[in-house]
Amino acid sequence: MTQLMDNWAIQLKVWSRALVRDPKQFFRARNRYECSACGYKGYFATARRGLPNGPFRCPNCESRPRDRTIALFFKKSDVDLRGKKILHIAPEWPLFRKLKNEPGYVGGDIQERRNANAFVDITSISFSSAHFDFLIANHVLEHVQDDEQAMKECYRVLKKGGIGIFSVPLSGKTKTWEPPVGMSVPEIEAIVGWDHKRFYGYDFAQKLEKFGFKVEVFKITANEAKLYGIASDHINDDIFIAKK
Repeated sequence: MTQLMDNWAIQLKVWSRALVRDPKQFFRARNRYECSACGYKGYFATARRGLPNGPFRCPNCESRPRDRTIALFFKKSDVDLRGKKILHIAPEWPLFRKLKNEPGYVGGDIQERRNANAFVDITSISFSSAHFDFLIANHVLEHVQDDEQAMKECYRVLKKGGIGIFSVPLSGKTKTWEPPVGMSVPEIEAIVGWDHKRFYGYDFAQKLEKFGFKVEVFKITANEAKLYGIASDHINDDIFIAKK
């Protein structure tokens, strides 16, 4: 039986959107999942028409597959974020809600949002060097024109021994695709997606290592994907753990 949801306002929002975006999901056979971000057990909402009809958003905390992958990393690593200094770029709601009252947490964005508590430009981070224990950039760098400067800044503001958690859409190929000079924005976005600047390959790890990080790829198992509703045909949810 589905457990009682913790937040009825979120439940109403998620399922209302799900009804509009993919009403047929309520009539298909569905599996139940567990959310690694909040512990909810039950049905997940699918994304929207035109995308695979697998599990997408947790109705209890709004987490998406990539959010649940990062939550699973913290869970498996037995990391306690309380009392740590954390820089979370373009914060997602699940982690922002959980950490926003922690004194060392900075949820930063370049625009004013309800799920952000600071202005932060990832290419020019207004904090001193070696300030943060953790840095999280979940599907951020593909939107940044000067991603190398952003990586350099991320390395700078982490303490020695600090950890950066990065995720980006991955093409599944070895090398990152960068648009040729002169290609128009509509042409680029037709290939890589709205507001994306490039399509990363698995050389993303080497790009981070160029600035001093030691990088490992955190991969989930098939059983974890099935349990936590992380598996998805339209996005690769590996994350890169970059240690200073």
